[in-house]
Amino acid sequence: MKVALFTNTYPPAVNGVANCTHLYRRGLVELGHEVHVFAPEPVGHDPFESDPHIHRYPALRVPGEVDYTVALPLPFAMRIFTMLGSLEVDVVHTQHPLWVGKWGQSYAQRKEFPLVSTAHTHYEVFADRMLLPEGWVAPLVTRQVVSYYNRCQVITTPVRWMVERLREDGVKAAMELVRNPVDLSGLSSPQREATRRRLGIALDETVIGYLGRLSEEKNLALVVVAAAILSTERDDIRLLIVGDGPVTPELRRACREHGMADRAIFTGAVPHESVGDYHAAMDLFLTASGSETQPLAYTEAMYVGTPVIALATPGARDMIRHEINGLLVEPEEGAEGLAAGSRLLLGEPELHRRIIRGGREFAEGCDYVAVARRLVEVYDKAAELFAGRPRRKS
Repeated sequence: MKVALFTNTYPPAVNGVANCTHLYRRGLVELGHEVHVFAPEPVGHDPFESDPHIHRYPALRVPGEVDYTVALPLPFAMRIFTMLGSLEVDVVHTQHPLWVGKWGQSYAQRKEFPLVSTAHTHYEVFADRMLLPEGWVAPLVTRQVVSYYNRCQVITTPVRWMVERLREDGVKAAMELVRNPVDLSGLSSPQREATRRRLGIALDETVIGYLGRLSEEKNLALVVVAAAILSTERDDIRLLIVGDGPVTPELRRACREHGMADRAIFTGAVPHESVGDYHAAMDLFLTASGSETQPLAYTEAMYVGTPVIALATPGARDMIRHEINGLLVEPEEGAEGLAAGSRLLLGEPELHRRIIRGGREFAEGCDYVAVARRLVEVYDKAAELFAGRPRRKS
């Protein structure tokens, strides 16, 4: 099978969609399929520069963003446009309902190829970033997303709540649940003690941590406040923030305001092959994000044995079974709830052990090769639906 993946972000960019798309490709290639990726040029060196199956659109760096670029359309991308004119594939798989994803959809429609798209997030949550009133922007975004997805044969998403939400919005295309892939091979022997020594963290200190992109929708100030609450009760609390992003200065300021400046460590972005070590250096992984579906960082933390405590937003509810493979905190409880969940796990060894076991079992079901096999099933379904569709009039 020959597959074309279209994405707005791809490694070396460090974020969930980039990693997910890369692992889609790796898994499919290991199963013997040919995969072409179409993505913007990265900031700095491109590690895939010599790969004939990775095609880069000329791109501009997004102001204020650490590693996010925006692909430039025609005439800047004429080389790719010309190449697409002769590229024949069995299926097109887009990762976004806009920009490069939109170009992928246009390519599929023009060449008459089956089209699959993945709903990675709830795009309406970004409406408040626009200059226009949020009440105007959100309905417009919804209409655009629905229109896009209804031109696809199959929509995939890792969580059931997204299926329900898209149905409520008016998406009628077929939908399939496909877990986000994770490469577990690099997480098998995490270096907890060595990583702590390198970071200056004592082995007997309790580390509250987060790993991922530092952006507004993650609500990471709540994690800072939760750690600060715990630090008033225990002298051994440290806060470890792994990653980078536009809200890094705000988080550093929050640490100062809440008395955590001397207890917080900001590592900046780290190589993906090292994330297991940083997860293992934590005792608890805290998250307050409300926009994600099945974040890779949660799965990675579970696999290395770091319990996840999350606000009970729709995506987290689909992924985490309370007190089985993680802890859920009602969103209105905020930082106090995250602190209470942390307090519970730190004081209940049996619950702690049960959650570690459950988390590991969940993570093992997300191995990227297993996910690739599931994708092939989805592609076959898309091809069948495409073959049986009403033909367009010429």
